[in-house]
Amino acid sequence: MRRRLSVPDKLATVSSSQCGRHGDRTASGRRTSVNESDGTRDTGQIRDEATRWFVRLHDDPADPAPRAMFEAWRDADPRHAESYARIQRLWGASGHLPSLAHSPPKVDRRSVLRGGMAAAASVAAIAGIGRIALGPHPFADHRTTTGERRNIALADGSTVELSSASALDFEMRPHERVARLLGGEAFFSVASDPARPFRVETGDGTVTALGTAFAVANEQRGVRVTVTEHAVQVQAYQSAAQVNAGQALVFGNGSLGPVETSDPNRLAWRDGRLAFAARPLAEVVAELGRWSGSEIIVLDDALAQQPVTLMIGTDDAASGVERIAAVVPMRMMRVGKLLTLLRAA
Repeated sequence: MRRRLSVPDKLATVSSSQCGRHGDRTASGRRTSVNESDGTRDTGQIRDEATRWFVRLHDDPADPAPRAMFEAWRDADPRHAESYARIQRLWGASGHLPSLAHSPPKVDRRSVLRGGMAAAASVAAIAGIGRIALGPHPFADHRTTTGERRNIALADGSTVELSSASALDFEMRPHERVARLLGGEAFFSVASDPARPFRVETGDGTVTALGTAFAVANEQRGVRVTVTEHAVQVQAYQSAAQVNAGQALVFGNGSLGPVETSDPNRLAWRDGRLAFAARPLAEVVAELGRWSGSEIIVLDDALAQQPVTLMIGTDDAASGVERIAAVVPMRMMRVGKLLTLLRAA
């Protein structure tokens, strides 16, 4: 039986406290080591960092401190320079963005920020044209479009509920059943077959059902497993853990997070609702974007961590950010499907 949601319907609130961060090495305020060039971060995250550097360098082009930190970030990983250079190629290094080699000229902060945000948003939109044209994983066995939910009966008698913008392959093998979650989120109700274990493979590890109903979701922090019945075994490289009913675990980058009490609100999408209880704004808007088809970037670390409580229908996800903006001071800029959020001036 599904648990009742713990958040009142159509509610949006935030906590009253915000804290800034200092001494940062990235444009967003997160401290980053040069050892982070280990290939574990995806291109989307690197592109977001490049976009943040774009905003920060234009915010105060005469300040040498951000420039030095930018150069440290750029030199820490060849992909950083490549991502920034791509923006230069798309927009022209001479007039829109600071070059990789020279300090930008003195310009008016407010006018450049307004124009620069539009440029950054458009660059990100252009960069995604090829992916959007075909949609994610066009050749997957099963997939959903933006805002779609789908119930799938697998060949072994198991059932899968695919969330929005998700993709799944399934293969019956002689001694096992393998579902590959290529993107998005899925809820599995597994048919018993002791001779053939049921496994869900992701890019970060494997989840093996132990007579189970459970969800697997690709998130910003990694892959989240939420168990509603029985248990699963999670394997990530050399680490393993059992997750029981009522528990959840996040894994990624070769490590397992702690087993914790699950949040039933995370599965509200199965009932056609999205529910968030004191979740960081960055996580909330990422989920809203997956259901609405927008790509949403938060270009301020303190704003990204702002706790938000919200309940909204999955078919109304596109209005979620506007509802949050009614209670959270922020600035918004939209270019096509890309929405950029900044802390209010």
